[in-house]
Amino acid sequence: MLLEIGIALLLAKILGHAMERIRQPAVIGEIIAGIVVGPFILGEFFGMKYLSPVTEGLGQIGIILLLFISGLEIGLDEIKAAGKNGMITSMFDVAVAFFFGYIAGYLLGYDVRTSIAIGNILVATSVGITVRTLMEMHALHSKVGELILTVAVLDDVLGILVLSFTLGRGEPALLIAKVALFFLIFVCVAFLINKIRDVKLHIPRFMLTAALSFSFIFSALAHDLGLAAITGSFFGGLALSNLPQRRRINEFVRQMGENFFIPLFFIWVGASFDFYALKDIGPLVLLFIPMALLGKIIGCSTGARLCGFKARDAFAVGVGMMPRMEVALVVVTTEITMGIFNETLAHQVLAATILLVIISSFITPVALKIVYKGEENQHSE
Repeated sequence: MLLEIGIALLLAKILGHAMERIRQPAVIGEIIAGIVVGPFILGEFFGMKYLSPVTEGLGQIGIILLLFISGLEIGLDEIKAAGKNGMITSMFDVAVAFFFGYIAGYLLGYDVRTSIAIGNILVATSVGITVRTLMEMHALHSKVGELILTVAVLDDVLGILVLSFTLGRGEPALLIAKVALFFLIFVCVAFLINKIRDVKLHIPRFMLTAALSFSFIFSALAHDLGLAAITGSFFGGLALSNLPQRRRINEFVRQMGENFFIPLFFIWVGASFDFYALKDIGPLVLLFIPMALLGKIIGCSTGARLCGFKARDAFAVGVGMMPRMEVALVVVTTEITMGIFNETLAHQVLAATILLVIISSFITPVALKIVYKGEENQHSE
């Protein structure tokens, strides 16, 4: 395990720097490092079929810290400003992505229930790669960055509700109550923190430790209430964003996260790619992946455009929402355990989802760089 982490971190740093030298996001190098140390390259020499559970666990802490930093940096005021736009864009995003997935299933001749299940998979969004890329581009505080994060959070909530309602196994009333409870707790906690923000405790570095603990506790709360843990960490960062120590907390968490935990998450993403599962996918992939990418671009771009965004910025929002990762894999595995797909189709849908994760993970950072480069050139002309 120690050798695995040591080699992975060193390789991620070298390949990340190499990507930056050719003006690409470092996160691509970190994902490639994961593929190299994973079971299909170095793993073959050491007889490993996957990264150790400890490395995976450290990586999960990394994505929680990444979204916590995002919440701290953006702050409640900026999220409130993007709230209305976020809701409109998210509704278009979820509706169009679901529809495109359903159409893909229909064109392939699947029944209504199976087509709905495919639609549910395409609703999911995972913006860890997008957030990392926006940070590297110093664009997290842009209108595009704020809208992407707002829409991603709302997508998580709406996606869970859509899955529950469409497949009828999730007790929708109870799920809605849990989501409402989470946001009620968030509002109360944020209000309480704002009231006691100037209280001083004479315990060395207490605020740093308390902030870190708070991010994990809020992540656990979100997970237990049926949301993604990263949603909890993002809202945890928002709740602390008005503290006088905000900058100090941010620097502390960023130093720890960016030098150790966060790269391990993207290393884990690369190492998790099961290339053997990609054989025998069949015609499903020819519609599944294009529909998945186009659904997000069209849905989010349309919503953002209606909210007054310029065409290029609206397109950037759509591009930033393309990645699928842990949420999509959770949805597809849940549907498989529910018996939605037969055995052959279950293998194909899972493999197609894995390929979608691979493709969206690699093309999103590059596409975002191109969109913003075009925007910069447009301003300079």
